[in-house]
Amino acid sequence: MSDLRTALDTHEDLLHAETQAIAAKHLDTIEEILEKKDVSLGILVQAKEKADTDLVDSDEIVAQMNRILELQQRNADSFARFFNERSRKERGLKEKLSSSDLRLKRTYFKSSS
Repeated sequence: MSDLRTALDTHEDLLHAETQAIAAKHLDTIEEILEKKDVSLGILVQAKEKADTDLVDSDEIVAQMNRILELQQRNADSFARFFNERSRKERGLKEKLSSSDLRLKRTYFKSSS
């Protein structure tokens, strides 16, 4: 298996794990996955730069990249809905968000724009 395919598979697996963490509302897990995704994205970019053009342009690779982009957008949208719901509840209770929660919010809202 090529480095590019391995990098794509790894990144896609992280996105699926992120989907589950968002659904379960596990903020600590989401934050851990974000850190792993940053590393994974760097590896993915390097692998893409080194890969043969025919491989990068293959239907299979293009389809997987499109799936990854769709998953990332869905996760960003899901997190935004979760965070907005949580923020409304917290405003009602007059609680402040932790710095960790604010950092997560900035990360997701930045990636969805």
